[in-house]
Parts: sequence; structure tokens; C-alpha cells
Amino acid sequence: MIVRNTADVPIATVPHNPALRGKELVSPADEMGYAAYEIVLIQDQIDYELEGRSSNHMYYCISGRGRCSVENGEEFEVTPDLFMAFSSAVKCKITVTSEDDMRLYCLYCQDDDPSSDRVVVRSLSEIIGTDRDVDFGSGHSRRFLLRDDNFPITVTNTSIMTQAGTERGVPMWYKHHKEAAYYIRGIGKYAWEEGKEEAEFHSGGTAFLMNENDPHYAMPVEESFTICAFFPALVGNEKHIFSGGYSVYGAPQ
Repeated sequence: MIVRNTADVPIATVPHNPALRGKELVSPADEMGYAAYEIVLIQDQIDYELEGRSSNHMYYCISGRGRCSVENGEEFEVTPDLFMAFSSAVKCKITVTSEDDMRLYCLYCQDDDPSSDRVVVRSLSEIIGTDRDVDFGSGHSRRFLLRDDNFPITVTNTSIMTQAGTERGVPMWYKHHKEAAYYIRGIGKYAWEEGKEEAEFHSGGTAFLMNENDPHYAMPVEESFTICAFFPALVGNEKHIFSGGYSVYGAPQ
């Protein structure tokens, strides 16, 4: 388990896109199958170039509003809880239109089909109530990307509810996936190594990297929300199966 708080991470140039500066929360050296950064786009700058060089590039809007223009002429509004995924061949521009700056969670991963133009744009409201909205008993996993979307990772907005009357919280174990959870709302803590290790999370930004498929407990003190990324991608029908005291994601079928 690796824990990173945004307050402790310096701002630096994003290697996949030198036009951006942000805080590296998942490093290529972590061997998670992707890299991830929190970046802030300033309101008074005209536009920002978004690209991934040789990598797929993805963006989750945490706050702020803007407009995205893709090279093929497609345009759309960027609002909180909107997710955008682009293959390496696709470049676009984003302009901040709100009075506040825009906070984005950016992910980069290997593109196995660099000649293909792939664009996925989905809002959280489009996912809720569909088969991509998976109730796992202690919250909901809302899945923006699945394997059929032809990207190597899955990205979700996951809610975790408080567990009244329990000391350990929500037990989880991603046995066949590397997973990073970046908390954007809520407060609480994680425990792992059978409770021997603990760390708090807060809405200012805390990332937990299960780089060794670590069994762990999530213990929110209020309903909390996290952006999760899984490698390899989920098929979409995976369920949390409680066995051995943990909720386990099985291997993709």
C-alpha cells in the first residue's frame, strides 16, 4: 500500500503533456499500469492543449466548468463529474469558462492501438441507474470505462457509505487488479495489514495505491467518494464477493 496526500506532493510538469503542471499521485515507477495527476487549470488562461503523446489520456472533472474542443470538430461542455477518455491519436483543447479554476484528475496509460481515434465522454448522471452502476452493498461503483470501451483500464466514481455498528468498516481486496483510489469527497481512514497500518483520507485529496493487491478496510465517517482506476480493465460484470472476510473482485471472464 502506498499513501499520497496532495498537500505533500510538489507541483511539477506532467511528463505526458509538458503544457500541464500538477501533482503526481500515481507514478510510472509504482507499476500500477497507469500514471495519475491532479492538475488545476487557471480561469484566466485562454485554453489548454490536452494530449498524451504515445499514451491514452483521460480526465475527470472534480470542480469548475469549461468547454472542450476535439480536433475532429466535436465540442462539449465540461462540468463536475464529467469523464473524458482519448486515445493517443486524439488531441483537444479545453477552456475554463467558470469564475473558479478547474480541478482535474488526469490519467495516462499505454495505448495498444495508437492508430485508432477513440473518444469516450460520459457524465456521472448518465451512469447512475444503468448496468454500469453496481451496488456492492456498502456503496456504488459507477464505471465510466470497461474493457469493451477499448482502453486498458477502468475508471469509476465510487461511493462508500458509513458502516454503523462495525469497527473495521468496508473490507475490500482487489485480488486480480491493481487499483488506486483517490478520495475527492468525505473523510475517514484506511486500514491494512490486518489493522496494523492506518492512514486518514480527506476531501482535499488522498490517494491509496493497492500496488501489491493489498487487502484493506475503508472506514468513512461520512459518505465518501473516490475516483478509482483498475488495471487491467473490468469486464463490467465483476461483483464484490465476500469471502475470507473481504470483498473480492474476481478475475475477468
